[in-house]
Amino acid sequence: MPSLSPGMPGTKEAYGISIIRDDLSITIPPKAFKHYGLTNGDIVVLSTTHIGEGGMGIMIKERAYKSVFKGIIDRIDRLDSFIVYKNRYYALTQIVSGKVFLTEELLTVFNLKKGDRLMVVKSTTVTMSYTPIEIWKRKFGQLGLFEAVANMDKLVIY
Repeated sequence: MPSLSPGMPGTKEAYGISIIRDDLSITIPPKAFKHYGLTNGDIVVLSTTHIGEGGMGIMIKERAYKSVFKGIIDRIDRLDSFIVYKNRYYALTQIVSGKVFLTEELLTVFNLKKGDRLMVVKSTTVTMSYTPIEIWKRKFGQLGLFEAVANMDKLVIY
């Protein structure tokens, strides 16, 4: 998993770019799949990352359930539906063939659309984030992290 700014402490480690396909699927890069110990059939929690921005975090339900997210997960009554809690959206879905399939409704609540290029980043030990690459480029550019911006173009696309 490449660091976007090698040798610079605290920089994001990226697994690659996942594109929202016409069938509304996003691929989980193989290294992320392995790192998070995912298997096909796992139920995952999707959550808003930064309020007002596009993108989402993906967490394994079992791990999230052992954390502060338990009460939120208990409120979601079925797969591919969502709830709102403290201005954040949460949904449950299942991994199928190394992919997560979204619905039109989920695209809307996570402020995404078909064709979006999402950088898949190691966020925490429980969560990986899928954020539009344009958001990362803007943020890194504002911080003067131009090497990180250039390295995004070298990431594998899934």
